[in-house]
Amino acid sequence: QPDPATLLAPPPLIDSAEQAADMAEVKAVYHAADSNAIAAAYSEKKFSVFNFTEAIGTFFVETNLPKTAAFFEKVQADAAAVTDLGKDYFQRPRPYTTDSSLANGKLEKSFSYPSGHSTESMVLGLVLAEAVPDKHDAIVAHARLMGWHRVQIARHYPTDIYAGRV
Repeated sequence: QPDPATLLAPPPLIDSAEQAADMAEVKAVYHAADSNAIAAAYSEKKFSVFNFTEAIGTFFVETNLPKTAAFFEKVQADAAAVTDLGKDYFQRPRPYTTDSSLANGKLEKSFSYPSGHSTESMVLGLVLAEAVPDKHDAIVAHARLMGWHRVQIARHYPTDIYAGRV
């Protein structure tokens, strides 16, 4: 089982200039997010490989592909388990716990680093891109965007997203 503590550099130190810059970026992105990005972020609270349907094609729906669905559920669960280990190890507070003016919607109680959405969407995207190589760039772009949406609603810092991609 991968060990996030050995795979990832630690997040910025609490009172560091890097942490201040990370928070400043969250605030700027949060305040600049348009309603479409915010709606997309909330719609992705629970997600699956079928969030990539737009990148793949309209045939790519769960009812058409039950074995694909089962396989990717396992892939996503494995990615989530590794991410949870990292969150528990690093215990980085989420941006809205540090600055309550960023709190909005239903708030997660877990830690912030690394981003589970970023990890899971990138793992799903990379595996899917292996299966559908002609759609690689669109799939990976969508995976990256799903992680970025989490910064737009102040659930994560940019460094959480980047760590999730690793």
